[in-house]
Amino acid sequence: SVVGIAGPGDALANPQKTFETFKMLQEKAPDLKLCLSTNGLKLPDYIDEIVKYNVDHVTVTINTVDESGEIGSQIYPWIHWEHKKIRGKEGAKILLQRQLEGIKMLTQRGILVKANSVLIPGINDKDLPNVAKKLKELNVFFAQHYATPKRT
Repeated sequence: SVVGIAGPGDALANPQKTFETFKMLQEKAPDLKLCLSTNGLKLPDYIDEIVKYNVDHVTVTINTVDESGEIGSQIYPWIHWEHKKIRGKEGAKILLQRQLEGIKMLTQRGILVKANSVLIPGINDKDLPNVAKKLKELNVFFAQHYATPKRT
């Protein structure tokens, strides 16, 4: 009853294939609920397509709301943005800004937004209450996951 596209990698890294698939599903199985999972970097660019293909809900992985980029730079070493790799705090700041912008755009259009966060001990554990608070303000359904450190 539900079909979701989550990748490979990020569903919006190859938007043509993602939305071509949603189009076919809409035509062949209009009763299916459609969902999309993304890290949110390209989300604001595809709001109209998400609406056009009646995507029922979008899941955004958001692991920090630290605007300084300090925490995000420890989670994401780089992002691919405007045909280049942006590293460190600058990349983390861009990702957060795009995530929050896309989430606001979706909720303004009445699309259910779910968020996933991974608790990474010593990295974002103290920031997750801020993530939950921010997402609640944005009317987002929030789920947390705990990442266990690798043992060697």
